[in-house]
Amino acid sequence: MKCFKITRDLLVLGIGLLTIGLSGCGREEPSATGTSQQAAPATSAKIPVTTSSKEARGLFLEGRSLLDNLHRTESRPKFEQAVEYDPDFATAYVFLAASASTAAQFFDAIEQTEAHASSASKGEQLVIQAAAAGARNDQDTQLQALTELVSLYPKDARAHMGLANYYSGQSDFSSAAKHYGHAVAINPQMAAAYNAMGYAKRNNDDLEGAKAAFAKYVELIPDEANPYDSYAELLMEMGQYDASIENYRKALAIDANFASSYAGISIDQSLKGDADAAQAAAAEMLAVARSPAERQAALLSSVTAYLFAGDTDAAMAAAEKTYADAEGSGNHAAMGGIREYMGDIMLLANNTDKALEYFSEALSQRQQADINEENKIQAERTHLFKSAITAMVAGDMDTAASTAAEYKAAAEASGTAFERRRVRELAGYLAMNDEDKSIAVTELAQANQLNPIVLYWSAVANKNAGDIEKARDLANRAATRNTLSPNLPFFRKQALQLLDELDAN
Repeated sequence: MKCFKITRDLLVLGIGLLTIGLSGCGREEPSATGTSQQAAPATSAKIPVTTSSKEARGLFLEGRSLLDNLHRTESRPKFEQAVEYDPDFATAYVFLAASASTAAQFFDAIEQTEAHASSASKGEQLVIQAAAAGARNDQDTQLQALTELVSLYPKDARAHMGLANYYSGQSDFSSAAKHYGHAVAINPQMAAAYNAMGYAKRNNDDLEGAKAAFAKYVELIPDEANPYDSYAELLMEMGQYDASIENYRKALAIDANFASSYAGISIDQSLKGDADAAQAAAAEMLAVARSPAERQAALLSSVTAYLFAGDTDAAMAAAEKTYADAEGSGNHAAMGGIREYMGDIMLLANNTDKALEYFSEALSQRQQADINEENKIQAERTHLFKSAITAMVAGDMDTAASTAAEYKAAAEASGTAFERRRVRELAGYLAMNDEDKSIAVTELAQANQLNPIVLYWSAVANKNAGDIEKARDLANRAATRNTLSPNLPFFRKQALQLLDELDAN
């Protein structure tokens, strides 16, 4: 699976920082006055690690190695123990954020790393600055800090990884692949960089390049589960479902707790049309769950399998179980995400009143969550977006247009790149309603090209505009690509039907 294996209950914040590692250099000994002296910036090829404790450093490096190989659950206790040995260990708090399984854990760690930043080196402070900026959705500051970090430490592979991950988060996969390339040129043994490069190349439609990157990843760490998991996902994208399942099973033979592989098998089985086998894989995932986050991810796999099978009632019942589980652990961020997904399911069923009810509850739960103010404001923008879509489905185009305009103003003022692509998405749908074919095609082409829903409606827009070849390509991508997207089940059947229709003409 992707290099960011974070379940849907956790806000994916600070992307680009969470896989930055640092070298094992230590904090200088206290001076006669009892204060720590910071090393001058860029005095070494790598970003230093500043800690006064040998034990803390050792635990940190163990945790970092585990996290590199996507053992997030196992890595977290190492970072927790590291800050017990050295409560001022600023960098360890960054990795506590990286290993978080809830929004509360994430934001608490970000707060702690900022509080202890003054004891860290210049390079570490840039890492912290970028992580905190990501948590506030301040992408300009995040990019500035990461760029400066690479400038100060051009020979640090992990600095290039951080910048590459940022570009991946912006869907700038060409820039991401370039910096992943820098990382492996500096350190040819850096397995995680090959993994991330594989995803960048895949998302840039270079499937053969992705295959080569994942093959190298397997070669470097053949005894780890994630290389086989990542390769399995690529095979799924290529429509080789049986081979994908085989590689997911290889991952599970190495690590029976590697939950994401069960999720992948479930999707493979759904794409093959075997609903019972898809549910069985979700049940396997649930059986090995070690935390509320893993348990909720397994339950959501069951929801997705029901959606692929076209059983909306069963999907809603399973989603309600997922919500109850999140409620039991007091995870308001997860509760908000689940309610939003339930709203999406209701839109699929054309029950707009119920959809809006779920979207409103999603906003309420996110406002109660342990997240920062910037993300609560973003939740308000998300509610505007969902409200505009709901109005469109209900046929209330006046409300849809006014809400879309309100969302556009908010997103352009302080939104993320992801949100600005959503502005284009709404503009494309509105243009389709107005039968403005060229505007619809243009706007949807600038929306999120990794979202199967956008791809499907882009296919329809191109068909309406008379570009049959482009429509065929987009419909195929909507039905067969981005296979781990929770949106894939919503319009996959329609995309396949559109392909049949286009092939018949």
